[in-house]
Amino acid sequence: MTTKQPRGIRNNNPGNIRRNGDPWQGLAKDQADREFFTFKSTVYGIRALARLLITYQDKHGLCTIEGIITRWAPAIENNTASYIQAVARNTGFSALQTLDMHRFEHLKPVVESIIRHENGQQPYSDAEITKALVLAGVEPKQQSLQASRTVKGGQVATAGTLGAGAIEVLQETLEPATTTLLAIAPYLEVAKWALLIVTLVGIGVMLWARIDDHRKGLR
Repeated sequence: MTTKQPRGIRNNNPGNIRRNGDPWQGLAKDQADREFFTFKSTVYGIRALARLLITYQDKHGLCTIEGIITRWAPAIENNTASYIQAVARNTGFSALQTLDMHRFEHLKPVVESIIRHENGQQPYSDAEITKALVLAGVEPKQQSLQASRTVKGGQVATAGTLGAGAIEVLQETLEPATTTLLAIAPYLEVAKWALLIVTLVGIGVMLWARIDDHRKGLR
């Protein structure tokens, strides 16, 4: 026996946004549900949910879970207090904590919690939620490419430098050794040059990261 999906999931409208005159992006051509919008994909439904939360803040000054949910789910037809408690519990934010719906790290957990409360589940992946929020105009913080690549390049350069130094010390230590041990010296010399190349590559990565980030406006 197949379990019927919740209404919001079926309509690709997990926030259960009621039908009105708003010309939402991504509305399905067939609006079979007379009460709630139907979107042509889940991403557009989640985008609409996010845009409403942003509007609550920008137009109505609602930037706490208590304020947002009181408007989202008025007591005339909902157990608003229970809804507020559930969203606060699921997000980890207090009901009266000031949030910013233009910040991805605030908007995303509130969106996910509303979806869960409206449908009894939150079946969407991080990728789907993130795509919807980006369409709504809120992007996650992007780590500077330089921050990651420069560190990696520096690690390679440092490793190469330390490796070359270690080989030199080893050569100096082996010089007074027996003829048999000295026979491996040419191989150590080759390894030293190889590590020098690795060092230069690491430095090149750091320089390229700085140029690339500057070109993309990240720094």
